[in-house]
Amino acid sequence: MDRKTLSRTFIVLAIFFMITLAVGSFLDLPIAQTIYRKDNMPAMTVCFLGFLLFFGLCTFFLGVLFRQLLSSGKKTSFKILIVLAFIYLYISTATLIGAGVLNDQLFKNRFTFPVNFLNCLLTGTVIYIPLFFTGVIINGNSYNKNVTKKSFELVIIMTMVFLLSTYFNCTIIRPHFRLLENNSGFEPWYHLKNNGKLFMSISDLIAAHPGSFFSGHAMYGILFLILFPSLSLVFKSLQGKEKLLMISGGAIGLLIIISRMITGDNYLSDISLGAFSAIKMCFSYNALPNRKGIIAKIKDKMKS
Repeated sequence: MDRKTLSRTFIVLAIFFMITLAVGSFLDLPIAQTIYRKDNMPAMTVCFLGFLLFFGLCTFFLGVLFRQLLSSGKKTSFKILIVLAFIYLYISTATLIGAGVLNDQLFKNRFTFPVNFLNCLLTGTVIYIPLFFTGVIINGNSYNKNVTKKSFELVIIMTMVFLLSTYFNCTIIRPHFRLLENNSGFEPWYHLKNNGKLFMSISDLIAAHPGSFFSGHAMYGILFLILFPSLSLVFKSLQGKEKLLMISGGAIGLLIIISRMITGDNYLSDISLGAFSAIKMCFSYNALPNRKGIIAKIKDKMKS
C-alpha cells in the first residue's frame, strides 16, 4: 500500500474517531450501560491477549534492533554500551509486561500473586526471553540499515504510547465503569481534572490503574496498523503482503477496542481519544520518509 493511500486511510480513521468522541461526550454513560457485560470471559480474554500481543511485538522488535546494532560493524566499545543499554531495557520491559499480566482481570480472577518488582520481573521474563531471542536470531548476522531504522522508530513509538497512556491513567482518575456503584461517580471526559501528580514512580508503573482515561489498549490496537506490516521487514515470506497484514492488524485492534467497552474498562470517549492519539503517531511514521524525500528534492532544485 503506497503512502498516499495510507495517509488517506489514517485521515478517514481520525475523522471517524473525532465523530465517536463527539458522540461519547454526550452519551458515554448510556452507551456503557448498554454494552457492559460483567465478567465477560471472551472480552476479557481478547483484552489480555491484545496486551500480550502489543508487548510481544515490542519485545520482538527489540531483539531485531539488538542484533542489527551488534552486526553494524561498530567498535567494541559501542557494542558494550549497546549490551548495557539492552540489559536495562530487558529489566524495564519485562517488569512492565509482568505487571500487566499480574494486574489483568483475567489473571487476577484465577491466581493471586503480590504485585511487586521481583514478581513482575520474573513473570515478564517468561514472556520476554523467547520473543526477544526470536528477534535476535531471525535475520542472523545480516545488517540492514532500513531494518535498524524502522525497528528503532517502532520501539520509540511503542514506548511513547505506553508512557503517555500510563501517565494519563495515573494523573487523571476516571474510574472504570465496572467499578461504579449505581453509576455514581461518573464524570464526562471534559470535566476531568488532574490529581496534581507530575511524575510517575515505579510503583505507579506496576500498579493496577483504576483510571480509564484514556485507553492504552485502543492505542495499542491502532498501532497494529503499522506494527503488523512492519513484520515484513524481517520475515521474507511476508514481503508483498503488507496490505493483508494491515487489515489483519486493524481487525484485531477493532476487536480489542470493542472488548474494552464490553468489560467496562473504557468509555467511548476514552477509546476515541486513545485511538486518535495513536493515529497521529501512525500518520507521522508513514509520512516521515516522504517528508525527507520532499526536502531532498527541494534542495536538489535549489542547487540546480
